[in-house]
Amino acid sequence: MQKPKEKSNPVLRVLIYLIPVFAILACYGAIIVVTQETFPFTIVTGTSMQPTIMPGTIAVIEKVPFNQLKNGDIIVFVPLIAYGQACDSAPTSSLTQETAVPCYVIHRIVLITTNAQGQRIVQTKGDNNPFSISEPPIDVDINSSMYIGQVVLLFPLIGYATVQPYNEYLALLILAILVTQLLYDRNESKKDKTQAAVQPPSMPS
Repeated sequence: MQKPKEKSNPVLRVLIYLIPVFAILACYGAIIVVTQETFPFTIVTGTSMQPTIMPGTIAVIEKVPFNQLKNGDIIVFVPLIAYGQACDSAPTSSLTQETAVPCYVIHRIVLITTNAQGQRIVQTKGDNNPFSISEPPIDVDINSSMYIGQVVLLFPLIGYATVQPYNEYLALLILAILVTQLLYDRNESKKDKTQAAVQPPSMPS
């Protein structure tokens, strides 16, 4: 006699689907605790840090003390130009575009000096740029008040999932997976009902 098929628990199946969500939330919480930043992520736009950091990369930022920074560190800061003009947080149409007045910049430290007031000043440069940009003032005269944090971890290209049309493609993919799963479950349920209808009743032994 054919052994009846065990029915899967729908609640258990939903919980399995939610495991990646819970894992992401747990990782996010852990990163917040470790970096001591409420919003420890940023999406890299522009091409100035290629090939080290590609556009669309998600960068994890840690608030390393400004006086502990050294040459070669990659930092996030507010450039001088953003204090005098209205800045753009990100290009609207493509992550590979450079903004004329960026609100934030992710560049590498190439020089550390002290000004006449005894303040520590750093100068940066994009890995893909031939020199530090001083006109307009972007890479120069960066002090502790302009400093946001140091880049400590990179997740390449994941940021593309947040912009059009890639976020739309991702949403369609998730929808297709859910619909496929729903149709599969309905088909399996019909098979079970059909088998139960045609299967003769078992005789007591």
